[in-house]
Amino acid sequence: MKFLLLFLVAFYMIFPLEAQQLQRSIDSLNYLLSRHTEQDTTRLKLLNELAFNYYSVSPDKGLELAMEAEQLAKKLHNINGMAVANSRIGVNYWAKGEYGKAMEYNNRAIAIYKESGNRLSYAKNLNNRGISHFALGDYVASLRDHEEALAAFQSLFYQPGVQHSYNNMGTVFLTLNDYPKALDAFLSALRVKGNDDPYLQASVLSNIGLVYKNWKQYDKALAYEQDALKIYTDFGSKRGMASCYSNIASLYDFMHQPGKAIEQFRKSLEINTEIGNREKVASDLTNLGMVYRDQNKKDSAVQYLKHAIELYREQGNKGDLSIAQISLASAIGGPPAEVLKIQEAALKNARESEIPLRISEALLAISETYEHGGQWAAAMKAFKEHAALKDSIYNQEKDREITRKQMSFDFEKKEAAAKAEIQRQSTMRKATMLAGGGLLCAAMLGFILYKRRRDMISIKKEAAFKTLVAETELKALRSQMNPHFIFNSLNSIGDYILKNDTKAARDYLANFSKLMRLTLENSLYPEISLQEDLKFVEMYLAVERKRLQGKFDYRISCSEAIDAENILLPPMLLQPFIENSIWHGFHGDFENGMIEINIAMQGNKLLCSIEDNGQGRRHADTVGKPASLGMSITRSRLDILNAQHTSGALATLQIIDKLKGVKVELLLPLIQKF
Repeated sequence: MKFLLLFLVAFYMIFPLEAQQLQRSIDSLNYLLSRHTEQDTTRLKLLNELAFNYYSVSPDKGLELAMEAEQLAKKLHNINGMAVANSRIGVNYWAKGEYGKAMEYNNRAIAIYKESGNRLSYAKNLNNRGISHFALGDYVASLRDHEEALAAFQSLFYQPGVQHSYNNMGTVFLTLNDYPKALDAFLSALRVKGNDDPYLQASVLSNIGLVYKNWKQYDKALAYEQDALKIYTDFGSKRGMASCYSNIASLYDFMHQPGKAIEQFRKSLEINTEIGNREKVASDLTNLGMVYRDQNKKDSAVQYLKHAIELYREQGNKGDLSIAQISLASAIGGPPAEVLKIQEAALKNARESEIPLRISEALLAISETYEHGGQWAAAMKAFKEHAALKDSIYNQEKDREITRKQMSFDFEKKEAAAKAEIQRQSTMRKATMLAGGGLLCAAMLGFILYKRRRDMISIKKEAAFKTLVAETELKALRSQMNPHFIFNSLNSIGDYILKNDTKAARDYLANFSKLMRLTLENSLYPEISLQEDLKFVEMYLAVERKRLQGKFDYRISCSEAIDAENILLPPMLLQPFIENSIWHGFHGDFENGMIEINIAMQGNKLLCSIEDNGQGRRHADTVGKPASLGMSITRSRLDILNAQHTSGALATLQIIDKLKGVKVELLLPLIQKF
């Protein structure tokens, strides 16, 4: 089991100064504050400035100073000072992780700045409130705040704010797995001119690296991370350098180059130790331990993981502590009882962290240990709880996917409206500079252009909305396939356990775990390669053949003219038809069944045929077998896919009743990666 503690997305509130530079600033401000005891506007400005400097090193001290500033501003009836103090209180509450209180004070500052007409400070506080919305999981509100802040910054020609807003909007899209929009926002941030903040530029480059990492384009991701590292190195930012070294190490690990991964993790560990960043030290130790574990270097793995566990306990970081403990258990190995002791401690910490993913991971590890020890009932109990949590997590991802599409549609609509408004205002300004007949001509031309653009935007919005609805329906249908498939598989495992066939139950459980992992991974993508889908189909057939004790055999053939790795198709499109052959065609005492799966080209389309020699649909109707839910869902998926395609290359389904058995022919449009 491999975890990842790295690739933290850079959300930009204010980039903190390096530790030494920040301490010098704090010392200087404290000295000035101690010398200036008079309760006036000078002391008010010093309090607010010092409160801001403390947010990244001691937010409690920052809160104390900001609240003193708030009281002084009330006493002096200084409205602007009051707004700044509220803003500083919000920043320090944000640093403490108290996001609700942070937004409360952000709202106070926003109200004052809006009333006073200070649009720049208003936009800056919108940016900060958007970050708090993000931390609370309200991505729609977060994006709205960043959009409004962006519009204000653009109207004021304040380039640093424009760049920050694009970066933060990209981070929201990245979290929602909308990688194209995330990349577009990050590239927009890079294209902003007039802002010389090297730290923000490096942060954006690192975020672009994360986009390509999620696309599994590791070479591109590595290039962007190395560009970010160069900037941080040139400007002496040790915190940024450590972050890049960690991300680069993680990429090398994904690229199966453990030697380089270890080298980069050690560089990160050295810097984080030097600057006293204990949270990142623990993360580096954990990742080093996992790389050594994967290399079967037990002593080194145990040494690093035990050290990480000590640090997590000191910090009270229960979630990452559970990861380190699970990794330690797998590195130590040995008798199941000793391994279980560590894993149970990991589960306890995971439950206390209240992070569903951490709990699910601990339960899966415990289930596998029980399985290796032959304790099938305990293994099944842990696995069922893991599967339930995994399904809950997947449903959360589905909700986030719907939110993402809703946000994308709203974002495009607002962006188009904003561009139209900017174009209209620009046209009007130019028109007023002309005289007489020129003014009239320009106004008429501007109106015609505006109307034409408005009509085009309206058509685009309608098309985008239809696409949104279709994609959301497809996502929902794919999500229905998971519980349907899991339900049938769990029934099979239950049969083995009832028959006390422990070896078969163990083998089936192991294969079922692999199938579950493939099912959950594949269902997250609208399309997967033909090679991946056939791998899943073959594993599914092998498991079902084992369950039915060889009642049927199967044969899979793929034309040599087909590049299975390059051809794409929707996941789990063939499985329901194969399931139908097994559960309906080979029902009862039927023996010597055969399923043949053939993949070939037919013109410019992909022909997938599934043929069996079973009892056929007439017999299934006679004995009262219920209709297959998987078949129904697949028909709905094909209908929506056809509605999305405008090229005329539609998918068709034909079910042919033979004298013995059924033949299904699925003709799909040819979609290729390259």
